[in-house]
Amino acid sequence: MNTAIVLLAAALLAAPPLSDAQIRDEVTALLGTIDRPVSGERWKALGPAAVPVLAEIAASEGEMPTTRSMALAALGSASAPEGERVSRALLDSPDAPVTVRQTAVRTLGKVLSPVRLQAALSPVLRAEREPDLRSAAAETLARHAPEEACAEVVDQISLEPVADHPRFERAAALCAGKR
Repeated sequence: MNTAIVLLAAALLAAPPLSDAQIRDEVTALLGTIDRPVSGERWKALGPAAVPVLAEIAASEGEMPTTRSMALAALGSASAPEGERVSRALLDSPDAPVTVRQTAVRTLGKVLSPVRLQAALSPVLRAEREPDLRSAAAETLARHAPEEACAEVVDQISLEPVADHPRFERAAALCAGKR
């Protein structure tokens, strides 16, 4: 596996840089891949020129929510600062589709430290009107900031209507034994 990565890196370093149009075409092609996920390393290999393309697609209301979500997740892999910026903007946008906002929550889990993640997602966990977003925040906190946030997650689950408890099962399982 490491040999393959080294060979890919060497090939990418030896290849001439792609034009903006070629980068856009490559990003579009990778976002259209449905048979297997595209690795974070593959997104990073496209270089910094892919970052604005991914950010544009993630924020575009003209794109399908699934495409926007894939672009946002890729952006988090390609650039933590830009992934954080766009994720925060989309999470705070009540007009963005719930699936895109859920991806924003998960992307923040990958790019923020546990302390910063708790600060970013606690308001979502506690006050978001949409239960699917609250459960995404609970799971993300339980997965990426268990020591900091599991007590709060478990407390919030106890406040949720019983009918919504199944949405929080993964978060509860992740927090089991962490308090």
